[in-house]
Amino acid sequence: MDDLWRNILIGLSVAGYVFALFLIPRIILERRHPSATLAWMLGIALLPLAGVPLYFLIGVRRIRRHIRAKIAAASPAPVPPECSIPPEGLPTVAASDCGRALVAAGAPLPTAGNRVTFVSGGDEAYDAVISLVSSARDHVHAQFFILEVDVVGKRFIQALAAKAREGVRVRLLLDAVGSWRALRGIVRPLREAGGEVAAFLPAFPFHRRWSAHLRNHRKLLIADGGKAFTGGMNIGKRYMGPRTTKAQWRDRAVVIEGPALPDLQALFLDDWAFATEEASPAGELFPPPRRFPAGDPPPCVLQVAAAGPDRQSRPIYEGVFAAFSAARRRIWIETPYFVPDDGIGAAMRNAALRGVDVRLIVPGTSDIRIVRLAGRSYFDEMMASGVKIYLYQPTNLHAKVLVVDDAVGVLGSPNVDMRSFFLNFELGLFLYDRPQVEALAEGFREDLSRSETVDPERFARRPRSLRLLEDTCRIFSPLF
Repeated sequence: MDDLWRNILIGLSVAGYVFALFLIPRIILERRHPSATLAWMLGIALLPLAGVPLYFLIGVRRIRRHIRAKIAAASPAPVPPECSIPPEGLPTVAASDCGRALVAAGAPLPTAGNRVTFVSGGDEAYDAVISLVSSARDHVHAQFFILEVDVVGKRFIQALAAKAREGVRVRLLLDAVGSWRALRGIVRPLREAGGEVAAFLPAFPFHRRWSAHLRNHRKLLIADGGKAFTGGMNIGKRYMGPRTTKAQWRDRAVVIEGPALPDLQALFLDDWAFATEEASPAGELFPPPRRFPAGDPPPCVLQVAAAGPDRQSRPIYEGVFAAFSAARRRIWIETPYFVPDDGIGAAMRNAALRGVDVRLIVPGTSDIRIVRLAGRSYFDEMMASGVKIYLYQPTNLHAKVLVVDDAVGVLGSPNVDMRSFFLNFELGLFLYDRPQVEALAEGFREDLSRSETVDPERFARRPRSLRLLEDTCRIFSPLF
């Protein structure tokens, strides 16, 4: 028996080294960050029995879309010429540079004439979501990373089920990992009412398309192709509710109407087709975009940007980097998870050294400790360059907001971390008009007033054991 197990172990080891022989060139050709490439190569070469399975589980960073652009039969209505803005037509250098980078990386052109209404958490967000569902007459399209199994999640499903019973086409797309509990139970009433529910990228290898770590982090709700809710909020009582409570996380979202809706609808349909292979869903998917006269709120120019491991370029990353590089007055950042790559980190430090007001608000207490520790490892070098860092105190901060000068505002699902920029499927809105950018800046100021300043000298005196833990977490961050 001992000989049998010894032979099995030898066979597995040989197989592991054979796999390693083929995997290492593949990893080199993926052109990851050098530290990540070296870590994977060493792990696979030295411990192939563990390294090879781990690579296939969490190391693969690209997937193929077998049905990309599969919605030709339901293509968007053309945007009116006066609503489509070339990047060079944007009002400032920062906006123009940002828009040009986005378009070059594959994002659609900016569109003018959109109406944007900003939404905070609590009852305001809950009312916006339920109202949008209730207004639908033809279809509701929803996709979220997390649907919580709580009172808010159940009421959301009940609202969708009620519309399905009225004959409205309801399609709900949930991330298979983020919403695994909801997919096992609370979505049943929606299916029984005639709605459709799909899971994005199951985590188990026996599915034809699967991934344990490439997650769909987008948050999007569309009613009748004419009005949409998007931002950083998932569905659950942590993010919103019939009543605002102190325990709810600080978050931001937006309700959009106007010429940008076809871009959002096309993005949902692309994800839906990937998850279900339904290339042309029924319904009036692309109605003519509604136009808004000058008024309050004033129409604005915005650009929809999607990123993910199925795309050759990284539009959101390139747009953010271009905006940071062009900044002359301020870069204000709110993010729950701060683990920048070398490029974004260098752009922030360089801007601060040039005299730009660079401020960063992160949670005082994060829900993911390993990410919090990795992020804190960057604080010393950031503050040494002049970046001001603040810890939000009242509750967990989940808002994802960027403000660059008076020129660019960014709101959506991406965090300022390597997972959002390189691994997740993300959705960001880039806003280019001063009133909307200032509205985001005003929310930033409000959160700043509830935050504690990180003192560089005091922070530098933290225990060496804590520094070691932070730097250890930082080492592993490029792998994921």
